[in-house]
Amino acid sequence: MGARFYGLLSNGTTAALVGPDGAVDFLPWPRFDSPSVFTRLLGGEEQGMYRVAPARGGGAASQRYVAGTNVLESVFRVPGGGRVRVRDYLCVGRPELRRLVEASAPVTVRLRPVFGYGLVAAAPNPLPGGGAVYANPLGGEAVVFAVASAFGEAGPQDRDGFAADPERGVWQLPPGRYDLILRYVADDRREGAATRTAVAEAAVEASLPAEEEAEANLALERHIRFWRGMPRPRYEGPFADAVARSMLVLQALTYRTNGAILAAPTTSLPEQVGGERQWDYRFAWVRDGSYAAEALLAAGDAVAARRFIEFLLRCVDLQGRPFRAPFFHVDGTLIAGERELGWLPGFAGSRPVREGNAATAQLQLDIEGDFVWLVHRYWRESGDVSLLRAYWGEIEVLVEWVAANWRRPDASLWEFRGRDRHYTHSKLMCWVALRYGAELAQAVGRSAAAQRWRAAAAEVAAAIEAYAFSPTAGRYGQAFGTAELDASLLLMPLYGYCDVRSPRFAATLAAIERELADGVHVYRYAGDMLGRAAHPFVLAAAWLARVYSRLGDAERAGRLVAGMADSATDLGLLGEHVDADTGVPRGNFPQAFSHLGVIMAALDHARAQAGDGRGAGA
Repeated sequence: MGARFYGLLSNGTTAALVGPDGAVDFLPWPRFDSPSVFTRLLGGEEQGMYRVAPARGGGAASQRYVAGTNVLESVFRVPGGGRVRVRDYLCVGRPELRRLVEASAPVTVRLRPVFGYGLVAAAPNPLPGGGAVYANPLGGEAVVFAVASAFGEAGPQDRDGFAADPERGVWQLPPGRYDLILRYVADDRREGAATRTAVAEAAVEASLPAEEEAEANLALERHIRFWRGMPRPRYEGPFADAVARSMLVLQALTYRTNGAILAAPTTSLPEQVGGERQWDYRFAWVRDGSYAAEALLAAGDAVAARRFIEFLLRCVDLQGRPFRAPFFHVDGTLIAGERELGWLPGFAGSRPVREGNAATAQLQLDIEGDFVWLVHRYWRESGDVSLLRAYWGEIEVLVEWVAANWRRPDASLWEFRGRDRHYTHSKLMCWVALRYGAELAQAVGRSAAAQRWRAAAAEVAAAIEAYAFSPTAGRYGQAFGTAELDASLLLMPLYGYCDVRSPRFAATLAAIERELADGVHVYRYAGDMLGRAAHPFVLAAAWLARVYSRLGDAERAGRLVAGMADSATDLGLLGEHVDADTGVPRGNFPQAFSHLGVIMAALDHARAQAGDGRGAGA
């Protein structure tokens, strides 16, 4: 069993993290990238939390996901006998968190919403029936809380042992079954009365028995069916559970309205506890989303891939730099920058805590190639030429911009701050944009553009061979004129730039194995502007596994994929990094990079076992 950490809830609009102690410790509302209402994750209880647990002991819960869903079940064993089961889910289509409680022992509910990332204490206002409204005194937003006795039992306020203290945020529930309803209200002045009525109606609905299932109510059953109705991976093999959970994570990180895919649902979880590597990842990166959409496509969800492609094509600026930033808010607007939330002590004391991300102003030359590769993969998989024709103006602008700008230094995929250079990976992805953009141009009858872009791709390749290869070290380096290593060099054969057995790449692979690999773990590089890389980078292990699969070495590839699966928490979730000593995830969590890596590496491993070395992205 992996490390105990947090469980993820999502409704495609926002996400929550639930700990083994039954506490919701992080929940932005109303959107993934909104200020959080519960922020204990980055501080203490005074920053806001919502816990449901046995009144007398019980410790940490055993947790699992309801099979095939993002519905989380926590079970507490109570000393002396009895148990408390809590099933949590965020409601699809409304800003609401539901916690279905089944208890044979008394339960304590502690609710402390604090608006603005734990800065603004809520003003409580009791409601009839034992509920409460918690309003933001500095604005119109509020959260409304109601306690419903589920499964046809009497109203909770009429039961012996029930007590409500909204001022302190404490409810005592006697043994029984309850549906705890928490609804976010963006404008309490306009929506407040209507929301209170709606929550009251939901409480009555929650008391109705399910038609067929005695252990759940209708709302829960609908959400179970919702998640089980998502496309499932077309993969059968030893890593089926890890692939299925990874696909559910990517689906949970997808914004329902437009198909944008987040890098992660959290901000400021440290890459290294006590260090400075805390970033906000609650945005739609061109790179991360393109990787994720490719994995969903390869696993069988072509609809998700097309939705993400169309989201990004609608972000293209036709008059300047096509992607005005490396990432966007989930609605496609630009991020204003980065600020430090100085009142928050940070996860395990890791400061600063940040909102926003200053990398929005960086030039990252790889992102157009990441996206063009995805479009090319989608076209090859689906044969959907109509998409290319409908958006040819945007695609042409993207590739032409790369042809005109590939010679510039940039911050690269690692978003180095203050270290713009001619990074090999960025040049590789410029080659990808031009090489595969030419194929797209040919597909829609634009022969002149195809010829022009193929010529530009040849120029990029010549520059890579002249300046990225170190004759002294006998291998490619992270940037032009250096022999420093970088795990992203493993992508060169995966994008078809070179043969996986070519002498130059083989020497580079051998160096990465010696200097960046450690058993089943792989570091992305040795160090950067903030010092040594403290922990392995999960996606780098996937890249290495995929290279082994292309070499036909299914055994070594399988060991790495198994290592990734073993690095997951007890709930099957992965952070950006993993502490190789403790198995605890590090960095923002769960991380799309890591889960898409599991999918792609497992698919490539299956092909290698079948004797097909082309890989999932071939």
